[in-house]
Amino acid sequence: MKPVIPQDTCFLFTQAESTCGLDKEIFGKVVTEPGQITNRDIVYLAADTVLPSFQGACPAALIYSAEDCRAPALWENGRFPVLLVKPNIVFSCGDIISISMKGRIHRHYRTASHNNAFLVTEACNNLCVMCPQPPKPARIVDPLQLEASVAATIDLLDDEHLPETLCITGGEPTMLSEGLIRIIDKIAKRSPLTLIHLLTNGRYFYYESYVAHLAAAARGNLLVGIPLFAHVSDIHDYIVQSRGAFDQTLVGLLNCYKQGISIELRIVLHQTTIESLLDLAEFIAKNFFFVKHVALMGMENMGYAKLNWSTLSIDPWDYKDTLSAAVEILQRYGIETRIFNLPLCVVNSDVHANCAKSISDFKNTYPLICAQCVKREDCGGFFASSTDKFFLTQHITPFLV
Repeated sequence: MKPVIPQDTCFLFTQAESTCGLDKEIFGKVVTEPGQITNRDIVYLAADTVLPSFQGACPAALIYSAEDCRAPALWENGRFPVLLVKPNIVFSCGDIISISMKGRIHRHYRTASHNNAFLVTEACNNLCVMCPQPPKPARIVDPLQLEASVAATIDLLDDEHLPETLCITGGEPTMLSEGLIRIIDKIAKRSPLTLIHLLTNGRYFYYESYVAHLAAAARGNLLVGIPLFAHVSDIHDYIVQSRGAFDQTLVGLLNCYKQGISIELRIVLHQTTIESLLDLAEFIAKNFFFVKHVALMGMENMGYAKLNWSTLSIDPWDYKDTLSAAVEILQRYGIETRIFNLPLCVVNSDVHANCAKSISDFKNTYPLICAQCVKREDCGGFFASSTDKFFLTQHITPFLV
């Protein structure tokens, strides 16, 4: 009988409990049932799997669980590094990971997820007042190193683990300039059926020649997620903290349309955007009929959002009627609309069908009171960054029937 492999767990980073023989950084692909092992393979030994003999080639490393009593026999083998991880850290075959010399494990690609994303830069040309991940100065970001890391991950993808959708995010990915085009071209060549979901502020799309090259590289499989926070420049430019951004973004949207690139408009919901949300919905509906869909997103309480919490925070319960009205406007004009990162119990029932799970599944969490809710599996829940001080809402009410 085939052993039962523990279910994969959500994490991007984890720290090994202890290591042996780890004297260099390691990058490779996880295997869970060792057969023909190469020196790029990282063996994950689940507690119920057969202990491999390692008679031939040695793996790059072996990872085992603290609850496995057999693996210590390999601890001082001297042939390859060994890492001990907590029992709740579970990998899947085909995961692509890197291991630092201090035992820090970064999972670059998770085969069990439908939400894989490549962070291609931490630099950005906006300073959004609610940015959950404040950008780093461009001068300290090495774009070639980041591009090389993404390219190496793509090269290791198994044919059976090619994603339906792959997200490219930042920072601002277009700050890689031609590097972004090379990344998209590489993904499109390696996995022609994968939809590339590019999260960008769209400002660089002001240059139509760049948009044309991007479209050509993607070969028809590109969806750009672009934020539009207001119907007028004063509000949008204030939110992104960059004068002229509104005008550049609008031209960029039109250039995407001309080049046949699908568009998702993204609106983060906080005090400033809620004040003009209905005007923005009308503006989008009447001027951007070609957008694929609009994403209305709860604010993540990290980074600059925490710094500006007093001026930005608003309980979704207090704007649920405005949210319903905005959805109604957009849908009246035939624009698909989805709501992310808001629990079902703090929005009106007329938009429940529009609510979706978080785009990043590893960010989801639920308070204890939600355990009894019959709609929990359909609910977007909360960002894992939620705390008592920076909590999203005070109106959580589980659905019991």
